Amino acid sequence: MKWTDSELIKPLSLGIIENEKSYWANHFYAVIECLNSHKGPKYSPRRIEGFPIWSLNELRGCLPPNFFENIQDYLKNWGFQYFLVSFLNQKASNNIVKEIITRLGNLYGVTFVSGLSEYSFHISGNDSALSFDLNDRFSEVFPMKVGLNKPNIQTLISNSDICLVLHNPIANAKVGIFGEIEGVYGNRLRNQSFWDSKQDYCVFNIGVINGKGKGCYIENFHLNGINRVHVYFEKNHFVVSDFGKTLEWFKQLLIYGPHLKITSGIDELDFFLDMLKRYWFKPASELLAELTSYIDGEDLVGKSDKAISIITDIRA
Repeated sequence: MKWTDSELIKPLSLGIIENEKSYWANHFYAVIECLNSHKGPKYSPRRIEGFPIWSLNELRGCLPPNFFENIQDYLKNWGFQYFLVSFLNQKASNNIVKEIITRLGNLYGVTFVSGLSEYSFHISGNDSALSFDLNDRFSEVFPMKVGLNKPNIQTLISNSDICLVLHNPIANAKVGIFGEIEGVYGNRLRNQSFWDSKQDYCVFNIGVINGKGKGCYIENFHLNGINRVHVYFEKNHFVVSDFGKTLEWFKQLLIYGPHLKITSGIDELDFFLDMLKRYWFKPASELLAELTSYIDGEDLVGKSDKAISIITDIRA
C-alpha cells in the first residue's frame, strides 16, 4: 500500500480557479521575482552590472547561452517557493490554509482566538532579499516553546523558507508560524536526516513528491517530540506541472528571444508570454509591476506597493 493511501493521510482539494489570468500571473511573477530576489543561483540578474536594474534582454545577453537550463532544477525548487507564497494568499488555496491552521491548533492544544481572523504568507530565509523586514511583520512566534528551547527569532527567519502570519487587525496582534518548502524532493520531509539540520520551529511544511496521481495530501507528522503538519503535492498536480510549463517556456524565450513565434496552446499562458516579449527591453521592475496588476489577493510574495483589495479571512 502506498503511504498516501494511509488513513493518516488526508487528500485535499483546491478551490475553483476563478481568475485564470491571476493564476498564471502568479507563475510568471514567481519566476521573475525568484531570479530578482534569490541570492543563491550561479547565474542570475544579480550577477549583471547595474543590478537591481535589469531586463530580460540583458539577462539573455550577459549570461551564458544555456544559463537557464543550468538553473532550471534550482528554480523548480526555489521558484516554486515563491509561487506558493503568492498562491497560498489566494482564495483557491483556502482549504489548505484552514486545514493547516486547524491541525496545528489541535496538535499543540490551542485554539486560535477568533480575533486572529486574517492571514498572509511571506518569504523567509537569508537567501532571499524579500525576508529583510520579516521580523517587523509579527510580534510572537507559534509555538511559543518547543522542548526546552525558546525560538531565536533571527535564526528562525534566516533558516526557514516560508512564514504564515496570523493577524488580529483590531488589537494589531500578529503571530508568525514558520515552515520549510521542498519543491523537488518533498519525501525528505519524512526523513530524520532532513530534520537533523533544520529548525525545530518549522512546524508546517510543504513538499512536492513523486507519484502517479495528481493529488494533494496533508498529514500530522511527529518526530523527536515535535509535532508538524506536512502538505504534499504530487508532481503531476496541476499547480506543480503548470509551474514546470512556465519554466519551459521561459527557457524557450531565453533561447530564441522575443521573436519566438510558437504558442503554448493555453490562452492565459500565451497572454503572459506575449507580455514578456513586450517588456523584453524594459526594466524587470516594470514587468513585475505589470504582472502584479493581474494578481488578485493581498500581499504578493512578501511585499506589495498597491493597496490591499482582498483580505483573506480564515473564518470565510
